[in-house]
Amino acid sequence: MRNWRKREWKPALEAAGLPRERRPYDLRHSFASWALAAGVPAYDVARYMGTSVRMLDLTYGHLVKGSEAIAVSRLDAYTAATAEASASR
Repeated sequence: MRNWRKREWKPALEAAGLPRERRPYDLRHSFASWALAAGVPAYDVARYMGTSVRMLDLTYGHLVKGSEAIAVSRLDAYTAATAEASASR
C-alpha cells in the first residue's frame, strides 16, 4: 500500500490541487456527505460506495434531513399525474 500511495495517490492529489496528506477515506467521506446533502438517494450512494444503506445511515444519516419533504412532494406529484391520466381516459 505504501508503494501505491507514493506511486499513484500522491501524484493524483498533486494533479488535483489537493493537499498531499489526504487519504482515500477523506475523499470517500466527502463524496458521501456531498451526495446525500445534494439529495442523491441513499440507496444509490450506498451502491456507488459498495456499502449497505444501513451502514450509510449510521454514518451519514444526519445529512439526509428534509428527505421526508422530498418524498411527500414526489408522491403528491405522482398521485396528481395518475389522477390526471385516469381522468383523461
